[in-house]
Amino acid sequence: MKRQLFIILLSNIIMIFMVTGCIPTPSTPTPTLTPGMEKDFTLLDLSGKSFTLSDHLGKPIILCFFLSNCPACKNEVPHLNLVHQKYADNDDLMVIGIGIRSGIAEFVQSQGVQYLVLQDHENETVSNLYGVWSVPHNVFINRQGRITRQIAQSLSESGLERYINEIL
Repeated sequence: MKRQLFIILLSNIIMIFMVTGCIPTPSTPTPTLTPGMEKDFTLLDLSGKSFTLSDHLGKPIILCFFLSNCPACKNEVPHLNLVHQKYADNDDLMVIGIGIRSGIAEFVQSQGVQYLVLQDHENETVSNLYGVWSVPHNVFINRQGRITRQIAQSLSESGLERYINEIL
């Protein structure tokens, strides 16, 4: 009887992780706000080049927060790659991954990530600014720099497209 109860409890815990994703430990936010963008930030990409969100005002953007050891984040990469490929040629939409903590470069290489990836491992400032409490966490930003939707779960390609239509 105790073994069955343990198995049920363990199954429920696993189910919670599958539904909600992986949970990073939050730290204190230090927001930077710029006119025209609700939540502006500057982060480095994997080559050390600086990226400032407000420099891309006028383009719809999807921010995809992830942890390198998150199974749900890994499952979302092929869908994000397809969306990136679909919109990259005509420059109508930017897909930006934001890696939290360490192991970002290894994640990008092992998962075949094709979109821009930024690093938010210093105090997780940007993750906190956007209220990321579990990953994957997707933020949809319209051409005016306003957040239209935040979704803390892995999305399929059709799920992504549904929310992309709101920001195009």
